[in-house]
Parts: sequence; C-alpha cells; structure tokens
Amino acid sequence: MDDNMQISGARALDFLKMFDFVREAGTCGEQAAAGKIRSYLEQNVSGPGITLREEPFSFEESRILEACLEVTEPYQKAYRAVGCVGCGSTPECGVEAPFLYVENGDSISLAYAKGKIVLVNGTVGKEMYQRLTDAGAAGFVMLSGTPIDEGEDLRPARRSLRGVKETPIQGVTIHFRDAAELVERGASKVRLAVRQKKVTGTSRNLILRIEGSDRAEEILTVSAHYDSVPEGPGAYDNMAGAAIVMELSRYFSAHRPRRTMEFLWFGAEEKGLYGSLDYVERRREELASHRFNMNVDLAGQTIGGTVIGVTGDPEICRILSAYAHEAGMGVSFKNQIWGSDSNSFAWKGIPAMTLNRDGFGMHTRHDTAALISAWSLERSSRLLAMVARRLASAEVFPFPRKVPENFREELNRFFCP
Repeated sequence: MDDNMQISGARALDFLKMFDFVREAGTCGEQAAAGKIRSYLEQNVSGPGITLREEPFSFEESRILEACLEVTEPYQKAYRAVGCVGCGSTPECGVEAPFLYVENGDSISLAYAKGKIVLVNGTVGKEMYQRLTDAGAAGFVMLSGTPIDEGEDLRPARRSLRGVKETPIQGVTIHFRDAAELVERGASKVRLAVRQKKVTGTSRNLILRIEGSDRAEEILTVSAHYDSVPEGPGAYDNMAGAAIVMELSRYFSAHRPRRTMEFLWFGAEEKGLYGSLDYVERRREELASHRFNMNVDLAGQTIGGTVIGVTGDPEICRILSAYAHEAGMGVSFKNQIWGSDSNSFAWKGIPAMTLNRDGFGMHTRHDTAALISAWSLERSSRLLAMVARRLASAEVFPFPRKVPENFREELNRFFCP
C-alpha cells in the first residue's frame, strides 16, 4: 500500500471543524485552540523519541480606541470608519484637510496630494505609505468590500500597517460604497481622527519533535499558524494549514524519519509573524542544524491553484518540481519571499517554502469550514508529505543551506524598517 494512503483528508477536515471559532492572537479563543491542538496531539501522536512542548510568548500590538471620518465641505456627513492598526494617532481633535481621490496612488495623482487627506484604492502597505508620506499627504483613506455588499459585509475591514517605524500620517478604512459616495458627491474637505494605544498580549507555539534515526543532527520543520483575524473563524486562513501539519505529524510518527523533524503550530502570525519569530529567536544556537522549513498558509478550498513560494536557491524550485511531477500534482512555483512564517526562517538563513492554495474569503466572516474540502486537504497533505519524505530520507541533502543575498536584503527591509 502507498504510504500516502495513510493520510486522510476526511480526518483533516474533522480536525478543522473543531475550530469553528475566532482565534485572534492574545484572546481566550486562541488559547482554547492551543489547548485543543495539544490535547489532540497527546491523544493521537506519541511514541519513543517524540516530545511535545508549548512555548508561550508576549507580543505588542496597537489597539484602536477611536476612528472617524466625516465630510465637512461641501456637505456634512460622518461615515463608518475603522482605524488602520499601527499607523499612530492623530491629534485629539483629528486632522481636517482638503480631500483628494488618488486612485492607485500613481505619480501624477500624488503630485497634487500635499496637505490633503487622500483616498487610495485597496490597502496602504509599507511601500504605498512611504509614497504618501513623501508626497506630503495629511492622511489617508483605504476602501474595502464591493458595490454589491449588504448587511454585515458593509462593515469596513480592519487593516494593519506593518514594518514602518515612523508614522507621521494616519488613516482609516471605509466601505467601497461610501468611498464611491465621497467621490460622486464631490467631497472637498474631510476630518479624520484615529486614536490607538500599545498593549501587550500573550500567545503560544506548539512544537512536536520527532527525533531522527541516523541523521538526527539535521532538522526539518513543517509549520502553519493556527490563529485567525477577528473578522472570522479562519478555516482557509489557516486552520486548514494547521490540519495539514497535523496529518504529516501523524504520518511521520508512524514512519520515523532519518532526519529530525519538528511540527510547528504558530500563534500570532496575523499580528506580525510573532510566533515564528519567537521560535527562531529561542533557537539561535540550534539554527545551524536547520536545513529547510516547509510552511503551509492558505489551504483546503476545492477550486483554486496550488502555489509553492520558495525563499531560497532557484535549484530548490527545480527539485521540488520534480517531486510534484512524480506525485502527479499540478503546482506553480514562485522564487520569492512570502508574507508568512517562512520569512522568519529565511531571514535567519534557512531556506524555506510556503505551500499556498488560491481561495475565497480570507480575512472575512465567510472564511468558514463550509468552504473547505476533504479532497483538497488530502491532495495538499499528500503533496507536502511527498516533499517532506524525500527530504527527510535523502542520503545527502539535495540543496545547500543558504538564502540568496537579494532575498536576505529584502527580508532585512521586511523585518527591520
């Protein structure tokens, strides 16, 4: 019998359904999820040479206290707004300035942005924030949602600004339909206010270690985050990934690998990769033994494309592609840094990958188990098991432990603004 037959998508889906609740980092929901994962491991994955640890850690985040956006000229109206987490606070009375729609933030539009509160399509990330700051904008407004939303979906999405040390301007998110009204009614002056404060939260990582047989000094990691955003229960992002890691931990507990393997369930990924950063920081002395990280983030939906993002030597893509061909599973490869926990490993010089599947509903209330498929979970689990099995059993590890310098430079900018 093919060893992969011991991997079950139906069992992975049953595991995932145990977590149909919000698991925002630092809350009782995330703590309850960590307890469930630990209990499941204690009951189902055990044996000689297998150890389980729980590692709590603290993290700092910004908490929004107030956010508002109101038009003051040529009409007066307050719009529902959600503050951008991490962009700092305005003066207590807010900022009032002329309003300008700069669409995608092109250079022509931004030439007229000085001293204005600007509306930008989509999300303002680190790069766009710098462009707005350089243009002299007085504040920014993002939009979320679609023109056909109704009911709860009219609530603006919560957005975060990460990787920015200095925050001279503040911003909010409003719904798409309100943004369209601002433009169509000719809003010429608006007042924007955001107040937030720093708070400390506690999260935890779960680490299952399976000691290798005759290459125990070399370590492979298989990881996924189990926390969610507060807007929904995060089945696709990323309890599906956590379920895949669970399936592989069961498989390798029954098929002892030559190399040591650690199966990792990270907390507080959604807050800024805090779980994986804590993991690599605690293991500074051991990291020289780590050869490769196999991360999963976004998985489980039936319709979509499978992508493996590799942050490492291009040769890794070729090798993993050969494994995927052997498994008969279609995969696209991208050789780049990835916005997930694999970055924390690559930053420390450990080649890493993230297995990802296209899907719907990320960071919304629609990200539920109803959209997750046993077929998709099994398919991704088998693919990752194929990769992990080959790497864990190879006589000579097939690629070097190095991350190209251009990726290291990009990661330094990502983690050290």
